[in-house]
Amino acid sequence: MRKLPLAVALLTLAACSKGQPDAGANAQPGAVAAAAAAPVEPAWILYVDTLRKTPDAADKIAGPDGKTRVSNYLFATLQRGERVTVLEAKEGWIKVRASDDKEGWLRDSAILEGAGVSAATLLVQADVFDRPDLLAANAKRKLEPGSLLLVVKAKPPFSEVNVPGGPNAWVLTERLATGEREVSVAKLIEKARWLVRKSRKDEAAQILALAQGQFSDVPLVQVLEAELNPPPAGDGLPPPDGEKKE
Repeated sequence: MRKLPLAVALLTLAACSKGQPDAGANAQPGAVAAAAAAPVEPAWILYVDTLRKTPDAADKIAGPDGKTRVSNYLFATLQRGERVTVLEAKEGWIKVRASDDKEGWLRDSAILEGAGVSAATLLVQADVFDRPDLLAANAKRKLEPGSLLLVVKAKPPFSEVNVPGGPNAWVLTERLATGEREVSVAKLIEKARWLVRKSRKDEAAQILALAQGQFSDVPLVQVLEAELNPPPAGDGLPPPDGEKKE
């Protein structure tokens, strides 16, 4: 009569032991599952760059046959302000997945990672500070309306922002516009300015048309329009002495 209770006890003990972690394991129950389920924080593109097939600065790489040379570039040029998913890091290069699910390599200098980074812009020209202190105002540097800024740190009443083509700067937080529509226009302005620098003004004009069609209520559209279609030289100047303005 004693064998049955003993067998039941042994089976119960074995069943319980299967659910227990190894005595030497440091991981807490559920920690691995929680880590796997944690969302991946997207990274930001800092400057215009083209995805590469391999983490290599060479424009050409060996083709599949090992004899011919083929382009190392993918047909995917990413603009400042785009968000990507970081997949892998390797000796100064980052493998990313773009919004269209294309995967490729960029230099790590083209990527801004970090939780809490957000996009902002300026509706009017803003003063720059070298440090988060009013006494550290930089009289020689200003940020222009429509600049696409990436806010990396807040230290009220200041925010540290990543600036297109320049070092980070501190600005008064109250100067930043963070509304979705204002930031969307700033992204279009950023691309249009890049196209102008590349002497592709016709394409920049198409960006302006898109901004006018989709965001006509956002004042920053007028900033882009003024940049692409400046008034004729001398327009708005007072007439010479002795002449009447018609």
